[in-house]
Amino acid sequence: MDIFTELHNGIDKTAADVVQLLYRSRKKLATAESCTGGLISAAITSISGSSEVFDIGICTYANGAKMKYLDVPADVLEKYGAVSDITARLMAKGILSAAKADIAVSVTGIAGPTGGSEEKPVGTVYIGIADQSGEDAFLCYTDPSSVPNERGREYIRLCTVLSALKAVKERLRQ
Repeated sequence: MDIFTELHNGIDKTAADVVQLLYRSRKKLATAESCTGGLISAAITSISGSSEVFDIGICTYANGAKMKYLDVPADVLEKYGAVSDITARLMAKGILSAAKADIAVSVTGIAGPTGGSEEKPVGTVYIGIADQSGEDAFLCYTDPSSVPNERGREYIRLCTVLSALKAVKERLRQ
């Protein structure tokens, strides 16, 4: 089994677990995605019964969309950049509030193959999570050099989806 099959299987299993945990706890999830372009929402909605626990996912790829739809301040984006822990936290907080959800997850990062820098190389992604107890964010770095160059972007995006779903699953179990 190759790494991509393993990732897809992990995403499917974790998404099913998240939907089940949300259903049992009668909670709703919302997503705010940048570098994954809706893949987290797609993973959740591929599970039967997800309509009971998922109302909205938004893809805010551009900084203007992050500001307009998620209330990420322009000065935060200017000072820290779109790819930062504070932006990920604010994205999660923004969609949580807008959707009136119980839990929210956000992702913002550099999937490549271009766009990286020495400070923030390709594969740098921040995942934000928010619920009524507050917001948090963490760095999720995926090294694209472990797969063929032409599949690096796909690899980073899939690893990010799996990590985001695992973060939601962990938060729901607290």
